[in-house]
Amino acid sequence: MTVLNINQILEKWDLRYWTILGVILQIILIFLVDFVYRLLPEKKSDIPTQISLSTDLSFIEYQEPELPTNVSQTKELSEQIIETTQKVEEKINWNNAVDPTLDFFQRYTAKIAVNISPDDYPERAKRSSLGQVKVSVAVYIGADGKIKDVKIRKIESSSGNIDLFEADFVQAVKKIFLQKAKLLNQPYQVNGENKDFIWFTTVTFTLE
Repeated sequence: MTVLNINQILEKWDLRYWTILGVILQIILIFLVDFVYRLLPEKKSDIPTQISLSTDLSFIEYQEPELPTNVSQTKELSEQIIETTQKVEEKINWNNAVDPTLDFFQRYTAKIAVNISPDDYPERAKRSSLGQVKVSVAVYIGADGKIKDVKIRKIESSSGNIDLFEADFVQAVKKIFLQKAKLLNQPYQVNGENKDFIWFTTVTFTLE
């Protein structure tokens, strides 16, 4: 096709053709900008560390003098926690939740705050030299923004002596998320509608 033929075609175009061409070019430009944006490294946030913007949650537990405790009350409280988490697990259908990291069209990060205390480090494990303990979890967060369930994926210790204390850390992590953690930002959305979703994260226990 010659330049003359192209000029003749363009002369016949009215406002409708130019409008359609403009919309097509805008769509192409949007996809190109989004593609380039996804290739750029993500900015690091300056928000204080007690709010997790990454997939890691960590806290440091300091060794304190042991105080006399009522053994029966401690046992009763532990049983209540286990019973509560078991009931939650029975009601939650994990197949109803989606994984935001698989969404190509948006970047979503769950900002989870945890209200920690010295009691969060398992008491039995304090008397053993476990070193740093890292627990990988999957957290079920509802469309209402509430943390409804948590699954333990992996437990690792720098000393390797974790087998005897796995149950203690499972209970401690479930207590942290189900009783002491909350989502700070909006839940994951698809087309403006909140969705139940799964967020993968880790909790690091350090005893000093």
